[in-house]
Amino acid sequence: TGYIRKYFGVPVQSSAAMSTVLLAFIDSLGVQDRVKFVDSYATAPCWQKALACKAEMEPSYGNATLHTEQLAAVDVVFMSCGASDCKNVNAQKNGVNVPVSQEAGPVESAEYIKYIAAFFNLEPKAK
Repeated sequence: TGYIRKYFGVPVQSSAAMSTVLLAFIDSLGVQDRVKFVDSYATAPCWQKALACKAEMEPSYGNATLHTEQLAAVDVVFMSCGASDCKNVNAQKNGVNVPVSQEAGPVESAEYIKYIAAFFNLEPKAK
């Protein structure tokens, strides 16, 4: 309950990943070029290069204006709900809840590659 239905054009052309956990899925799908902003804690070489090219997502506790502009500049923002509800995802017009780190174990978490793949029209590649 409390979720809002949203519509996206597929395949998405630009995105933001609010968590480093999602970046491994994006790497596996080969759509790094469609990620415009990433978390500053990203460590893989591709993401380090992106951060060096000004692709760092402004934290929500930082410059609020820049953070809002970055979120609005992409087709989809992959993010997680807050601890008790999904108000943060619902409030973000292009926000999508991807609760990878809230799953019981790695097998359940791994299934999210299929969910993310659907946004890029790459479901067969996620199997």
